[in-house]
Amino acid sequence: MNWKNGMLCLFVVVSLVQIAVPLSMIAHRERTLIEGEAFRFKTAPVDPYDAFRGRYVALRIEQSSVMTTNAAAYRHGQTVYALLEKDQNDFSRITGVSVDRPHGRPYVTAEVGYSYGTNLNLNLPFDRYYMSEDKAPKAESAYRRNSTRTNQNTFVTVRVMDGFAVLEELYIGGMPIKEYIEKEQTGGKQR
Repeated sequence: MNWKNGMLCLFVVVSLVQIAVPLSMIAHRERTLIEGEAFRFKTAPVDPYDAFRGRYVALRIEQSSVMTTNAAAYRHGQTVYALLEKDQNDFSRITGVSVDRPHGRPYVTAEVGYSYGTNLNLNLPFDRYYMSEDKAPKAESAYRRNSTRTNQNTFVTVRVMDGFAVLEELYIGGMPIKEYIEKEQTGGKQR
């Protein structure tokens, strides 16, 4: 009987851990969305279609690389801290990278993609904007039309807290993507 009580206790503990882990991940994201500092990043054109990507809008941040004097010192997949700064138009830019966690200034945790010359390309943690199954294809199409070399009319807001980044909203023409799609469907086409 003692063995059965021990197994029951172990089952309860394992079950609680399985519930606690996803709840803590959700709580961390929600806390960042509520308390994190907002940063706006310009987006850039992206390949229009990927059959394996599912239901989200694939994004490419316009500035995903940074100049550094020692780009070759970084290795692919290495975790770095991208230092952030806002310009005069309130758009964010990456001003440098650090291998040590910065204190007293905003940063986002990123991975090194590759380096070439003095440029260090970063894989930023906010390259997907998830949407409902029915709206994602329309959003992807609107994003592609408004994120070309000749028509760059898109940006995202990202909340950042202690290096953790959560994509808050995708904008087209200054409107949140969901509003933009609704306006397009009701005949008030935006281009």
